[in-house]
Amino acid sequence: MTNLNRINTSDEAMCCGCSACKSICPREAISMIENKRGFIVPYIDEDKCINCGLCSKVCDFNKPHETDTNIKRAYSLVARDKAVLNNSTSGGAFTALSDEILNHAGVVVGCVMEDDFTIHHVVANDKEGRDRMRGSKYVQSSTEGIWKQVKELLAQGKEVLFTGTPCQCAALRSYLGKDYGNLIIVDFLCHGVPNNKMFKEHILFLNDYYRVPSVGFSFRNKTYGWDSYNNNNNLANGKTKIKWVNQVYYNFFVSNLSLRSSCHHCPYRSLHRPSDITMADFWGIEKLTGRKNRKGVSLVLTHSEKGQELVMKAKEHCLAREYPSESVLFRISTIPSKPNAKSEAFWNTYIEKGYKGLADRYFNNKLLYSSTIGRFIKPAMYGSDCLPM
Repeated sequence: MTNLNRINTSDEAMCCGCSACKSICPREAISMIENKRGFIVPYIDEDKCINCGLCSKVCDFNKPHETDTNIKRAYSLVARDKAVLNNSTSGGAFTALSDEILNHAGVVVGCVMEDDFTIHHVVANDKEGRDRMRGSKYVQSSTEGIWKQVKELLAQGKEVLFTGTPCQCAALRSYLGKDYGNLIIVDFLCHGVPNNKMFKEHILFLNDYYRVPSVGFSFRNKTYGWDSYNNNNNLANGKTKIKWVNQVYYNFFVSNLSLRSSCHHCPYRSLHRPSDITMADFWGIEKLTGRKNRKGVSLVLTHSEKGQELVMKAKEHCLAREYPSESVLFRISTIPSKPNAKSEAFWNTYIEKGYKGLADRYFNNKLLYSSTIGRFIKPAMYGSDCLPM
């Protein structure tokens, strides 16, 4: 019988699920397995383990971290191309940055949503593949296997643009063990991550509610403006639904109920970013400009010379403006997302009654939804962090 044990069994909350430990293991002794809440965590096969210690060494989440700011310059970016702007969550900064890489035969690594609603990182070497990475996905993306692919591409001399959560960006750096001149890492201001299992269960919940299968789902659709926070559900009958029931999963996310426990201990909530570039929604830009933008604005921060060079090239295709870095610090939280006081009850309900049990208890009627939406959506719109992918 396989002898499986949790890595760092004493505190699962200190694992971000990046899978770097699995990727670096020379004996393939580590497996990523779902826990009761649906989050993947590493387990080690003691029969294969040779106690080399590489899994502990590669774990950046548990290392000491710098806190002094490494922000060099700050910009607002808005894509000139209206199609790009309409299909981006905020101002289209990701497309502008990745275009520069793809136009020079480079590759882009980022998060996509498959037809079965699996969320994972893939490699794209053309704009069609890159376009699948657009749009916020409030789900933890699987990075299993991607670290080795990135390392192979870098060894081949390919220019690589990697985008991901701060913990994923830090994991890549730790896995590689050195800086590569042909690698540019882009993170974003992250609120935290729910898991893919729960998101798929949300889709099944919608299928049951509409009695028609879902064929697509988009967070933060701009049909009614950048700040409308509409979650669109595309159905197999060709209809698109924008109804309160679509928001159930999103409300669990913004209220901190469904986040991974490690998000409440995140060491990357800092002015020192593990990346060359940071992207974000530029909420609050009206404080600096005196006017609102209904189509979306990206905040872009640079942390390295190669990051700065890429942004300077990308901003030629955008409406861009530079700001003193200290003037945009209100957008960056240095405090991890706090657990909701009802988190324990939330997870107990989920484990005992599943996702439908959660929806029935918290959001399964319009009256309840109307009374809670103001509390949950407003902090996300005007707070200090969002997911801008």
